[in-house]
Amino acid sequence: MNIFEFRDYKDFVSHWLKDHPKAGRGQLKKMADHLRVSTTLISQVLRADKHFSLETAAEITEYLSLNEKESEYFLLLVEHQRAGAFRLKKILLKKIDREQQAGTQLQNRIAKDRELTDEEKMQFYSSWMFSAIRILSALPEIKNAKSVSERLHLPLGIVNEAVHFLIEKNLCKMENNKLTYGSYRTHIGKDSPFVVKHHQNWRLKGFQSMELRRDEDLFFTQPMALSKEAAEKIRLLLPGIIQDLHAISGPSESETVRCLNIDFFEY
Repeated sequence: MNIFEFRDYKDFVSHWLKDHPKAGRGQLKKMADHLRVSTTLISQVLRADKHFSLETAAEITEYLSLNEKESEYFLLLVEHQRAGAFRLKKILLKKIDREQQAGTQLQNRIAKDRELTDEEKMQFYSSWMFSAIRILSALPEIKNAKSVSERLHLPLGIVNEAVHFLIEKNLCKMENNKLTYGSYRTHIGKDSPFVVKHHQNWRLKGFQSMELRRDEDLFFTQPMALSKEAAEKIRLLLPGIIQDLHAISGPSESETVRCLNIDFFEY
């Protein structure tokens, strides 16, 4: 749902709630808990002449996982509807017109199918988090930045920025208030300057996971002495094993996430 299609913040929040099961009754309670207010107060604001304070509105933008531009537009809508003087309302309405047009143009400029630039790749591969969030978006229970934050135990503000980047670059998208997998491919070849960082990110995450000692995880390390012929045979076997793994995981339902790191090197 595109906030720049709305000129009334109450309509936007109401539509956001209605898009959820049971007309958003469960979400209304969660929103109230996040804002530390009653569901009655929220309902009164949405259905009557009352308005949220700007401080509460800012909290709502965080709960709705709005990016910086969307949050500024939401607050502008609140400010306009709270304004009492006619001249102030007129000034704010003109600003809404400009921001609405600029926001719509920005949404339209997001490319549908192109390769990431080197600058975009640099950011994407700067941390395991970007790749992790993108893959998590394929899971049914991951709805937005808040659920990602809870799953990965990362600050919501940091996750919000990462989700905004992923959506802006079409690596993820929002469909019916659900964060989903985008259409871009992020594969990088072995000669890419970013490939080493990508490997390091996930191996570091693997080191962290070792400390959890979960039964469902598997870690195996075996330095070995062997013949050159045996080493070559193992090296030739591994690409086929990787293909077999893709054949199993590719068509399967997205129910959980895992990371597989494979290293086979001479020392």
